Amino acid sequence: MLKNILIFILGMVTMLVIVVIFGIAVNSLSNSEVPGLTIFKKEGTCINAKQLHIFQTLAPDLALADAKSIPNSIYDPNEILVLLVGDENSNFYDDLKISIPKGKCVRQIGTYQYEAKMGVKTVPAVTIK
Repeated sequence: MLKNILIFILGMVTMLVIVVIFGIAVNSLSNSEVPGLTIFKKEGTCINAKQLHIFQTLAPDLALADAKSIPNSIYDPNEILVLLVGDENSNFYDDLKISIPKGKCVRQIGTYQYEAKMGVKTVPAVTIK
């Protein structure tokens, strides 16, 4: 009888270990809940931008935007497309213009890959820090 109880307990412990290992493996495959978004382990460099102009909101805290080095310009030769990642207090909307405050920068924190008409595109994922 004691032997059966010990086998049962050993089986339960083994099952728990397998579940924990599986959870860790699945979590390490994707470090983001957003498909196509990869967050770096270490933050990247600042992007030369003085203004972000959102043109498509994907979620309240996630938006595709043009990063402009010349605010409100129609043509900016340094303009690049970015995925702006906000925090839980963010509430982005289409056509929002965000001026980058002095002392802060648009810092790359990862990359975002998505399907466009011309194929797969990869853009920097950024946040304001």
